[in-house]
Amino acid sequence: MTPAELYVEAAKRGLRLAPAGDKLAVMPKGKCPSDFADVLRQHKTELLNWLEARKANLTPDRAPWLHIARQILNGEFDNADASTIESLTIGLRTMIQHPHCRAAMERLPNDKEKPSP
Repeated sequence: MTPAELYVEAAKRGLRLAPAGDKLAVMPKGKCPSDFADVLRQHKTELLNWLEARKANLTPDRAPWLHIARQILNGEFDNADASTIESLTIGLRTMIQHPHCRAAMERLPNDKEKPSP
């Protein structure tokens, strides 16, 4: 199921989904059947990204950049080569209005910080 389909299914079950930091809040608390809670856990990252993208009015093609920005902020691209850094920079520029993407851009090394060959 896609995040949008899961969101609709949750609503049909009388549940509301919301990001709570790096957790997925399901309200009302304790009303989510365990089988559906398992499905939500399996898709937590996608749901959080989708919910945040939806809140920021991002198009579906831009939503994955929020996840990439988080990866950058967590240091997952610290040893990336120059080509990868350039690709990340180009992609993040399309999302620069989002605070995570601005912070990720600041964390990426720029040309002045790269060692000379």
